[in-house]
Amino acid sequence: MTNFEWGSKMNSLPYGMLYLAAALFLGTAVIFQPVIAVAAVFFILLLVASLSRPELISYFVLLTTAVSINFLYSGSMFGIEILSLYKLVILMLLVPCILVNGLRFRLSPPLWAMLALVFITFTFSVWLPEMSASIAVKAFIGLSLPFVLLLINWKKEIADKQIRLIALLPVVSILLGILLQLANLHPMLAVEFTGAVRVQGANIPPHLAMLAFIGVAISFIEIKRSPQHTRYYYILLGLNFVILVVTGTRGPVLALVPMLLYYFYDISRAFLKGKKRYLIPLLGSLLIVTLAVYLQLDNIKKRSFERTTETGIDLSGRAEAWEYFLNKAADSPLAGRGLGSVTVANDGTLYGGFVVPHNEYIRFYYDGGYIGAALLLLSLFTVFLLVYRVLPPAVKPYYFLLIAAFLIYSFTDNTLSTVQFIIPFCWYLNCLYRSSQLADSPQKEVIR
Repeated sequence: MTNFEWGSKMNSLPYGMLYLAAALFLGTAVIFQPVIAVAAVFFILLLVASLSRPELISYFVLLTTAVSINFLYSGSMFGIEILSLYKLVILMLLVPCILVNGLRFRLSPPLWAMLALVFITFTFSVWLPEMSASIAVKAFIGLSLPFVLLLINWKKEIADKQIRLIALLPVVSILLGILLQLANLHPMLAVEFTGAVRVQGANIPPHLAMLAFIGVAISFIEIKRSPQHTRYYYILLGLNFVILVVTGTRGPVLALVPMLLYYFYDISRAFLKGKKRYLIPLLGSLLIVTLAVYLQLDNIKKRSFERTTETGIDLSGRAEAWEYFLNKAADSPLAGRGLGSVTVANDGTLYGGFVVPHNEYIRFYYDGGYIGAALLLLSLFTVFLLVYRVLPPAVKPYYFLLIAAFLIYSFTDNTLSTVQFIIPFCWYLNCLYRSSQLADSPQKEVIR
């Protein structure tokens, strides 16, 4: 164990000099760069809050995932792409949380897998002409950041609050979307060329669907795991499911079908055993599912059958993209083309939206070959199993179905590389693991 004695070191700092330097910097910035001055003040306030109440910063970081920042502002700041800057700021804000709570490396296998992918990239991968070392390093940092969230040793009560907030994120996105619509900054609805109308909130429809997917799955699990918050999660279950359906995104809905069917089986069985209190949730759930699906039938038809394709169902170009990326990876099946190389693989043959293949198995096969993809999947399954082992028996079927839904969803979307999915997902796995243990992690097991 390493203990850095942060409190005693901070008390020895010459605060007078720090205050003076900060005042001089802000005073100069106000005159020459007022925007930078405002940003600096905001950052200082966040830093002070993160040192005194780090859990408040964790809530703020979670809330930022309810907004697709790179679609609201597509440029760059300080010469850094906005999404990369966002991830960097997240890491900086979480540093005080790490210093206060410590790290526990029990759930660290995905980070080691990413390091292995970097090693494979610089030793055995067959690079494309467009590939470079900077692309590999950037991809490593961006893809590894969410896995750091698996390591923070949150206290149980904080983990429980964070879980409740993660389940609320789709609703937050809708509320922020309404405000952005009123300010004429971002439309609440997206209308496709097929005529399908999709709700997007403060995101784009696929990103809002990712938040809603996680919100629905968490609600199913927490209804069973946290009886003291049953009413809260039942309300969010209904709201999140409706939000998911009205995004018009088919992949996550199909992925959640097994969990939904098991839920109806579980609750019906309880009702038939004489537990009358389950009648209202049963009837309410049936009504919400029936109504939501009925209202979206027209959108489903437009998105799935408007265009004639070889597959019979319109997959929004995915079939062509998958074939394209698989063909380009064929020359290096074992070690792939290098981490991040998939982002420069589209030479214009495909629609510009396919920067990555919308299939995480193909994506990591392309980047790391069979070896890299297998290592990453094995590391994820290790984490899934570790979390599974600490769960109560009644919760395990729902958790198992969440993992199955994640694996299905990963066939059709960028679950491991999209902020709106991977950050809440990893955060929830960590919180579920911490909260399900009998007591907070003993100090001797924590690195600080």
